[in-house]
Amino acid sequence: MEYNHLRGFLTRTVRTLGLATLALLLIACSNGGGDEGITVLTTKITTADGGVFSDDATNPALTLTIPAGSLSADGRLTVIHRTNPPGTGPHQTVASDAFQITLVSTAGQPLSLTTPMTIQLTATTAPVHPQLGEIARLSGSTWERLSTSFFTPSTGRVFSQTLMTTGTFRVVHRTLQRTIGANVAEGLDVFSHETFGNESFFGDVMGLHTVLNGVPPSGVVPLGVQVDLTQVPAAIVAVMVGADLAAKDAALSDPAITRQLIKAGAVIGVKGFYATPAPEDTTLTRVGLTCALCHITVAPTEFQLTAGPALLPIGEPQIDGIPNSQMNAGAILALTPFAIAAGPATVDLLNSWGPGRFDVRALPDNPLDDGVNNPTANPPLWNFIDLQEQDYLLGWDGLFKDNGVTNNALASQAEAVYDLVMHSNGAFGTASGNFPPELSVIPPAQLLADLATAEAATPGNDMDTQKILDVQTWMRSLASPAPGPFDEALALEGFTLFHQQTHCARCHSTADLTGPGLFTTITTIPPAGDLAGGIKVPSLRGIGHTAPYFHDQSANGLIDVVARFVANGHVPPLTGQEQAAIVAYLNSL
Repeated sequence: MEYNHLRGFLTRTVRTLGLATLALLLIACSNGGGDEGITVLTTKITTADGGVFSDDATNPALTLTIPAGSLSADGRLTVIHRTNPPGTGPHQTVASDAFQITLVSTAGQPLSLTTPMTIQLTATTAPVHPQLGEIARLSGSTWERLSTSFFTPSTGRVFSQTLMTTGTFRVVHRTLQRTIGANVAEGLDVFSHETFGNESFFGDVMGLHTVLNGVPPSGVVPLGVQVDLTQVPAAIVAVMVGADLAAKDAALSDPAITRQLIKAGAVIGVKGFYATPAPEDTTLTRVGLTCALCHITVAPTEFQLTAGPALLPIGEPQIDGIPNSQMNAGAILALTPFAIAAGPATVDLLNSWGPGRFDVRALPDNPLDDGVNNPTANPPLWNFIDLQEQDYLLGWDGLFKDNGVTNNALASQAEAVYDLVMHSNGAFGTASGNFPPELSVIPPAQLLADLATAEAATPGNDMDTQKILDVQTWMRSLASPAPGPFDEALALEGFTLFHQQTHCARCHSTADLTGPGLFTTITTIPPAGDLAGGIKVPSLRGIGHTAPYFHDQSANGLIDVVARFVANGHVPPLTGQEQAAIVAYLNSL
């Protein structure tokens, strides 16, 4: 009975309204219809011409740009201003009216696009960091973000490109997801200060403390060491901010000042150990390293010195996820007694890494050692909740990935780094480990055997599971920084180039501009050893803050990155103006 009633209704509707109007009705229902709406535009459209269409000629809230030749057939465009659409979802704030867009052929069939159309919507308010102004499409009662959005601060316009020819669209301000709570602060404390006993390696094996006992501040500044001004002893602060230039020069040339800074906990990422707890005992007997060494920087301070003003890495710590691209860990380790005793080849190898890079497989007694010099860049730490929802791969080699159940890939990676790279006494990959490894691949049997052998050689596990989970919580609390100034008009041109002509979005395909797959032909020198399987597609959100670029830091700036892709044929030829436009777009992310 109900079926016959519905069939009769559809039959009468077809006779009365025609196929095209019925198609609009059904599309409205499939997109969460039922609310009131006002038709603001209905017009014929030809595939040969395409065109630019707005809801209002003088003050448009919506503008559509359909490229000529992109539609599958001639047809009709209808736009309905929906006055009572469903609300937004988690982490979203309504920021515009909603418009239902329908493109159908003259026979009432849905049309398709070979080239994306551009949707422009005017936001009612500007997003406030860490919000992003995006266009979302209604799917049932859920607003799903489109994979491409570009917000222009000066006009409040949001641009997006899509191949979808039907749907209801609106601007939403989506907040980058971040964890909150007490465990965030605890995780930062672990990240900044916990060595999990690696002083037995960096002290007893490498002898790093003997280097730090004798190096002046002027010797560590060029190596990227960062000093937390809030922990610097008052007497040293008084000298550095005073007017006695000779006293400042003397302090920067005195190894005793380095020892005092380490004793006070002012040297970020370095934890000293001493024969006695006496304040005056500043001679290191061992030293351990923390993750902060390569991942936390300070806001530099300008000091007046005899040679003139100098910007020194002494200031407030910046807990923003931007890596320490100046940290030359290899050069520091090259000065240790262990490296010198190993011979010139080892010293040269460590010095070859350069600032901001570290070979996670290279240090002694590392089961990951692949026999290849593979220093990779210190990565940024942000947006992990959003990225991991997009199946993001962790590590340049994409080795770590959430398993879909416990989703502790970040913690699993942290365990591996603490154990295998930083030489804490852990048990990664064995029955005594803190977590079952959450990997994107099945580990080779030889690797599992090597991990078991390493555990047998140094049995036990000094790494606290809750502390590693706290580190994961802290890393998930970080959002990418707000973009700096950028040329809006140029960036909008770059947005179109990036997502259409250059096909960059084929790899950077998600809403945070990452994507699946591993690639081997991006850098001039192909990755080798355990990286020979390829390098992941990194997210481009916040990329303007993370120079130099690529896993091997072989490009100094974004313009070098774009030029590299043009030169190696990964994108079509681009003029200098077009390359600059893509750089402007990347700086807007």
